[in-house]
Amino acid sequence: MKSILSTLFSSKSTIILLFLLAISLATATFIEDKFDTNTAKILVYNSKWFEFLFLLLIINFIGHINKYKMLNKDKLTGFLFHTSFIIMILGAGITRYFSFEGNMHIRQGESSNVMVGSMPNLIINMRDGNEEYSYEKPLLFSPVTNNSFDVTIPSKSKGEITVEYNNYVKNAVEKVNENVDGGTNIIELIMFTHTGRNKVFVKSGEVKVLNGLNISYNSKNNNSINIIDSNGGLKISAPFDLFLADMQEEQIQDTIKKDSIAEFTQKYAYNTANAAIVLTTKHKNAKVEMVSGEPEESKIDALLLDVTVNSKKETISVLGGSDFEANMQPFRVNGAKLNIGYGCKVILLPFSLKLNDFILERYPGSMSPSSYASEVTLIDTRNKLNENHRIFMNNVLDYDKYRFFQSSYDQDEKGTILSVNHDFYGTWVSYFGYTLLTLGFILTLINKKSRFITLSKNIGELSKKRKAGILTIAFVLTISTFGFSQNSSTNSVSEEQSEKFGHLLVQTYDGRFEPLNSLTYDIMHKISRKDNFEIEGKGKMDAMQVLIDMLIEPEFWNQQKVIYVREQSVKDVIGIKEKYASFADFFDKDQKYKLQPFADEAFRKKQSEQNKFDKEIIKVDERVNIFMMVIRGSFLKIFPVQNSPENKWISFDDKLAITPLTGSLKIINDDLKLANFNYSGIFTAYLMELKSGNVEQADKILKYISGIQRSTAIAETLSSESKINVEIFYNNAQIFIFLKNLYGGLSVLLLLLAFIDTLKSKKNKLLTYSFNFLMALLVLGFIYHTVGMGLRWYLTEHAPWSNGYEALILISWGSLLAGFIFVKYSKITLATTALLAFFTLMTASHSSYDPQLTNLQPVLKSYWLIIHVATLTISYGFLGLAFFLGIINMCIMIFKNNKNHFKLNLIIKELTYISEMNIIIGLVLATIGTFLGGVWANESWGRYWGWDAKETWALIIVIAYIIILHLRFIPKFNNSYVFNFSSIIGFSSVLMTFIGVNYYLSKGMHSYGAGETPLFPIWAWVFILSVITIMVVAGIKEKINSKYLDKS
Repeated sequence: MKSILSTLFSSKSTIILLFLLAISLATATFIEDKFDTNTAKILVYNSKWFEFLFLLLIINFIGHINKYKMLNKDKLTGFLFHTSFIIMILGAGITRYFSFEGNMHIRQGESSNVMVGSMPNLIINMRDGNEEYSYEKPLLFSPVTNNSFDVTIPSKSKGEITVEYNNYVKNAVEKVNENVDGGTNIIELIMFTHTGRNKVFVKSGEVKVLNGLNISYNSKNNNSINIIDSNGGLKISAPFDLFLADMQEEQIQDTIKKDSIAEFTQKYAYNTANAAIVLTTKHKNAKVEMVSGEPEESKIDALLLDVTVNSKKETISVLGGSDFEANMQPFRVNGAKLNIGYGCKVILLPFSLKLNDFILERYPGSMSPSSYASEVTLIDTRNKLNENHRIFMNNVLDYDKYRFFQSSYDQDEKGTILSVNHDFYGTWVSYFGYTLLTLGFILTLINKKSRFITLSKNIGELSKKRKAGILTIAFVLTISTFGFSQNSSTNSVSEEQSEKFGHLLVQTYDGRFEPLNSLTYDIMHKISRKDNFEIEGKGKMDAMQVLIDMLIEPEFWNQQKVIYVREQSVKDVIGIKEKYASFADFFDKDQKYKLQPFADEAFRKKQSEQNKFDKEIIKVDERVNIFMMVIRGSFLKIFPVQNSPENKWISFDDKLAITPLTGSLKIINDDLKLANFNYSGIFTAYLMELKSGNVEQADKILKYISGIQRSTAIAETLSSESKINVEIFYNNAQIFIFLKNLYGGLSVLLLLLAFIDTLKSKKNKLLTYSFNFLMALLVLGFIYHTVGMGLRWYLTEHAPWSNGYEALILISWGSLLAGFIFVKYSKITLATTALLAFFTLMTASHSSYDPQLTNLQPVLKSYWLIIHVATLTISYGFLGLAFFLGIINMCIMIFKNNKNHFKLNLIIKELTYISEMNIIIGLVLATIGTFLGGVWANESWGRYWGWDAKETWALIIVIAYIIILHLRFIPKFNNSYVFNFSSIIGFSSVLMTFIGVNYYLSKGMHSYGAGETPLFPIWAWVFILSVITIMVVAGIKEKINSKYLDKS
């Protein structure tokens, strides 16, 4: 027993257990993506072996505390770390076994004291004389797991009744087969409710319960809508009034009084208070078969059960699933009456909420929600309580250990869906664990006896010892400069005029108001992948000049090759050889669109079935359509519709643009004297004046348009002129493109100087001054980088890390911050961070990442999110620096020999210590950021952990780097090669979290990161293979040179 405990308490066991946990979590995310969430829960998250793994970790952590005597002030940080993880696991256990969650649906003006749980249950009820039998068990099913189970029901009158699993059909669709042996008559209905439209099949003799409504066919039931066969037709009656609506006119035509009998035909919709029923058809001698359909066809699943009564077996299908309330359906098998349901339980609350009003606010002129809220009254008769509350995103209602969160709403916007969570103790135990963990991290950075401070001292001692040799590494980088065209001699419109036009406000598709300059650069970049043009006959032009010229001379631009085409296969279809095509190139001599058949086929395919050609066709087709919309002016939504309640803005080609302008705006025409005084006429006049060269008149019209924009009801919410100037400066400066080039150039020079400095045994003033000068430029670049992020924050009014592009900018910023922190230990470190910043911004400039300024989804408007994302993303910079230092150390190892190994070992050891310090800081930030994400999730929708792919991989990062930092406790792994090898491999978890989950794993909640799924580029494969080669060669070289290793 002692030896077992000794093994279980060892560091080796810790690493093995953490490694198994990381592999299990990673596997679960791929299972979820391949199959579904339920499959991942069954096989991993909800399994007993997964819980046992956490139990072993608790035992291991307790053993560590005892074995390494952590209950003293010198090892306080270690005690806090281990204790916090134990408490967090216990908190998760409380949540799993003692809490529950679900949804509450309330219609406007109504009250509710029920919630629907989130865990599906199989529920079986049966009455046998005076006795009642009830069976209830939480069950998850998957099409790829062994779902077998059986239930035995004792019955005095029927003997033993057995209910056994037969099959589980995902996204079940009912398929009718007519004229089959043993078939029966079946009616097919369509039911309309506030949740949508459902197809329903009811067999003769059956009663179906749908949305609380009983429907029977040839089975008289006092509580049902009864449909019966009658003289070749159908009759209908109900225990309440039915209202007939004509299917053509959609108006109430007649009323079928309670309990009266009427014809049931396809001509009418039969309406109740909450639903409408329409007869589709009647199937004769038919059977219904459950088959698996596509997710868009059906969201509900079917559980097929074999019910055996007195040796007679019958297969029944029970509709339900994880996202549905358990709908108890009556079944009769060989005389036995059973009620069976599969779905989430209804849970009664000891109080109720009344929805007084549901409020949905949208971005002006857009259908995109800006925010939504529920005005509710909390009614608790126990405490004679009647309070009004407002629930909205990131603002919860807490009462009696229940928490209510704004989750969703009905399609008609007259009902709300609230997430409900009852996990008071589990949440606060977990939060206490988070607090201890944060405290431990703070102490480890300031405790004089901590590993972090020890590493700092070791680096200082190594710096004094080393007299290093040099490793020559050649970097070849092409550094481009940016600039803007100044030549306007042959342009139709001058830069001055185009700049004035760019100051007009325009409403984008998502409702954001921005300068036309911003939209123009976004559009031109989408069409041409560039911002500046050189056009024969017109010279050099910027994006704004091109836009205006397209509006003035559309025929000319139809012939210009400005539409970007990358793939040769698509060029062959168009009939071009260059990488740019004109609009005219896409049409044959009969004016047929050449891409049409290929685009139709590509769009019909599922995304997973689209090949490279299909995806390029879709992209090019999009560019062609955008070009056409630019030519027509459809993007220029610069005119506010008069008296529009939605604050809608339109372009001059909109049909509303020909509506005569009224009211105070009529005074404008006293000056302009237009024959058609409408928006279309005003803008046409502006273009005509520009074309004729009458600049003064064009400027006057432009001022009138600007005045019209500023006279709207939302004028106060529009950007001020100074803010417009700032945004145009931001667009023209192209800050992050400039910084990408700056960081690339500085990284090469800094690396070169840093290695030369390492080679020198004596300080060289010129070398020092040169390095300091370059470092000063990098500091200025960092400040400019910070300014750029600040400008994005100012312009969008939300933190600049809400999508993939902004996150990469923040990672680049964080990596530079790490470099400045550690530059006092090693100049190579700063040079490496400049290189990392360059590569990160280069990735951000890739077309898959969208740099445009956009509005924010309601759920992302949270200060918890700002802290969570910032902390987590900045950690990637520190971990990325450790990754690059690992590669540099591997390269140095390759160049080691028996003559220089002593000098190079000192460099390797110094960089390894710096790398470990980076990992410690990165792990601190990653861990805090991950658990702050739990706090954000809990404050936003009531669940601090849900095993979403993103949060799971964020946890894998934490586990991976905990393993890396603990490898030194195993003697065989306590060397520089293993540490640097693991720091390189560990960074793959960061890449998977940031790129893999965001763009390749499709079943996560984190779907708001802007940008399309990119093809995995060839250069990335080359880079990965190169890094693997370097690690393998370095490992072989280390083995060969092992006899020369420093034994000190």
